[in-house]
Amino acid sequence: METDIATKECVIVYAHILQKGRPANILIGHIEVEHAHAQGVYAASKKAFAALGDQCSNWLEKIIAMGADGAAVNLASKGGVIVLLQQEAGDHIVPFHCMPHRLELAMLSVQRDIPMIRQLYDLLHLIWKTYRFSPKSMRELRVIGADLGVNALVPSGVKGTRWLPHVSRALETFLKPGQFTTVYRHMDYLAGSSANADIAGQATKVKKSMEDATFVAFCHFITDVFSGISKFSLLLQRNDVILPQVVCSLEQLLVTTEVMVARPKPHGRLSEFLTHMRLQRRQQDKEGEMAVYKFQTITLKGEASNLAEDGVAATKLKKVMDATIKSTVKNLKARFSSLLEESASESATTKAVKCFNIFNHDSWPENKEDLVDHGADDLAFLLDHFSTVLRRNGVNAELAKEEFVSLKLLIAKMFKDKTYLSLWELMLTREPYCSEHKVSFG
Repeated sequence: METDIATKECVIVYAHILQKGRPANILIGHIEVEHAHAQGVYAASKKAFAALGDQCSNWLEKIIAMGADGAAVNLASKGGVIVLLQQEAGDHIVPFHCMPHRLELAMLSVQRDIPMIRQLYDLLHLIWKTYRFSPKSMRELRVIGADLGVNALVPSGVKGTRWLPHVSRALETFLKPGQFTTVYRHMDYLAGSSANADIAGQATKVKKSMEDATFVAFCHFITDVFSGISKFSLLLQRNDVILPQVVCSLEQLLVTTEVMVARPKPHGRLSEFLTHMRLQRRQQDKEGEMAVYKFQTITLKGEASNLAEDGVAATKLKKVMDATIKSTVKNLKARFSSLLEESASESATTKAVKCFNIFNHDSWPENKEDLVDHGADDLAFLLDHFSTVLRRNGVNAELAKEEFVSLKLLIAKMFKDKTYLSLWELMLTREPYCSEHKVSFG
């Protein structure tokens, strides 16, 4: 459920369903909320389903989870919409805090932890405002770009939207060959010629940051970090995403982020930047020239000579990189603890989410004897936790346990090479498999 809209208090209701064996999102309705408390949001949500008539008349008998943003009106454990829904439909219903929103909150916490990330966000926002609200500045930027042989792009914003890929795009645009130089030249022009003291002061601030070798290197590093986070965010936004994919991708993101403490991302932005700095040092040593280091055509100041060495262990950059990685991993684990094995206290609904991993055939044991017993306890928990909705829909719990064993053996023998999505689409839609397991899983 989503409650954000500019002019009216509304609720937008989607249903995440299986459609021909594949997960899909369908729009149920967009309903104005009479009162913006939990009862009002819940009433509007039920009204959206009611408007569809008989085709959705039994939705309360089949619902197993509710996803929403993190607003207390939706997910508060006392008095939220989730509580009202559980009271009417059953305690088995699993509450989900919108995962892209959760990811955004994790990175906002990182931003609060790391001053240089705040500095970067503020600088990108200031650059965006300069050209977003001043056609004159945008024209000047394009003129400078044309003189340099560069197609100057409109800088992207980093604030005011919820999902993280926009930050990654803003960083890529900022560091694009020629774009960085063009923005710097225009800021240099504004700092020296603007009659407006505020504009001149802001331009000077941006210019100094763009000359700081540590800050420029950090921009490359954080671009690498946000590249992985952006891909994870886009996965979370897909209509056909399923929980095992999310868990697997989250674990991969944590691992690839943590290894950046030891070394830059291979072939990443920071790796290319440091390689270029070292090439400049070797060339200048060879020719006996005074050390001057540049990014694109901009002369870098600060610890540029240290960054041109073969290692950066003793640099300010390394310290802020380590702090950023530590904070990123910490906040990702905190926000997604219910999907990992790190929850301090585990509720029944949290355990139910983890138990669904038994249907991920990639994690099954190879040995047949082990496979027979694999997931038996988790399946028993799921059948008990969702017993209310299963009974409503005529599922035989004992038969389900027996069929799960035969299902595992069948998949291990014939379909181990299939992806998660294609496997369960086959099992749910193709004969004879859907008929053979219809009593327990259909």
